[in-house]
Amino acid sequence: MSNPANANLLREQAQLHTEMQLPEGDVSTYRMWCDGNSPYSWKLRSYMHYKGIPYQRMRSNMTAYMSLIPEKVGMSIIPVLLTPDDQVLQDSTPIMQRFEQQYPQRASVPDDPALEFLMWLLEDFGDEYLVRFAMHYRWGNDLNRQALSHRLARSMCYGVPEAHPTQLAPMVLDRQSGFDLPLGLSDADSRRSLDEQLLELLGILDLHFEQFQFLLGDRPSLADFAVFGQLYAHLYQDPFSAELMERHGARTCNWIETLLELGDTRGAVGQTVFGDWLDLAAGVPDSLRRLLNFVAKTYLPYSAGTARTLAAGEKQFSVKIFGVASRFVAAQYKAWSFEQVQLRLQALAPNVREQLDSVLAASGLLPGLMADGIYHVSLFDGFTPPLVKDGVADAKLRYLRDKQANSG
Repeated sequence: MSNPANANLLREQAQLHTEMQLPEGDVSTYRMWCDGNSPYSWKLRSYMHYKGIPYQRMRSNMTAYMSLIPEKVGMSIIPVLLTPDDQVLQDSTPIMQRFEQQYPQRASVPDDPALEFLMWLLEDFGDEYLVRFAMHYRWGNDLNRQALSHRLARSMCYGVPEAHPTQLAPMVLDRQSGFDLPLGLSDADSRRSLDEQLLELLGILDLHFEQFQFLLGDRPSLADFAVFGQLYAHLYQDPFSAELMERHGARTCNWIETLLELGDTRGAVGQTVFGDWLDLAAGVPDSLRRLLNFVAKTYLPYSAGTARTLAAGEKQFSVKIFGVASRFVAAQYKAWSFEQVQLRLQALAPNVREQLDSVLAASGLLPGLMADGIYHVSLFDGFTPPLVKDGVADAKLRYLRDKQANSG
């Protein structure tokens, strides 16, 4: 007997429903709405593979994006994690902080407080600055634009019989221009500067990975997962930028594949034995100094400029990065994230701070890292990330909802 029309699409629909359910009696498995093209999804997934935290993937198709996820967190965003007892977790960094306490095996945070601070700095660099590379390369050339608009549309259409990727791809493409101004991508000089920045970054990373397997030694930290997420999901997977990665960052590609295979027991592929963290007391490796200097030249003016602009009650700002003036829109989450980095530095014991300040100054991060003081982003007061309460994960969304309710 032949299958009915759309039989496989109907199977996909059934599969989507199954992915959302846990087997009866399962009290340890998480469920994650994620997507293979999302850097923050891969950041969290690779981390959970490394830690051995069980989860099952839930595909983020059109129904999930437009209905199921907003019902849980108030907006369309990934990744979103459901705990075994149906609590809702959102925002990859706070989720990983929570898991470091809950699952102490294979710690991803160094014991040395100075090295830990460098980890948080690089983690924020990965999350908040490398997204400029990700969006520039994914949507800044025709090959990637066409491939990824259709790839993302294909993902959205999974299990949706009435939609086809060729119909949805133009809509996916149209919305991408909205990221240009916020990320300083509105002019050709800024985009050319990012091309130069990528080559310098890959050169630094390849030099570093000649000596060390990971960013802070021979075991992965939270910084590795953050940087990996951006470089893998966008640059390494997308056809135009993949060629750049392979040609200019061979060792970085090896590092990406190592992180990608963590936890994979098929054929004993995934690495299970790891070395030690860097010993900063024995000296800071030249490659790490170069990486920190790159952070000082890119992430620092961007993040400090964001905080400075919001403190002045303004919305847009211009800063020079690699000698090129780029214009940005100041985002409160980025300022809040930078505030957390500054607070971590401020909280260090005097002897640790003395050791670290010399490293930061030599790398060009001080005095700029603290030059404008610490701007407090009050919008996020009262939130308890990663736990989502009352179906609202975003502070700005809560503010707008409260304002609308009060105006009534």
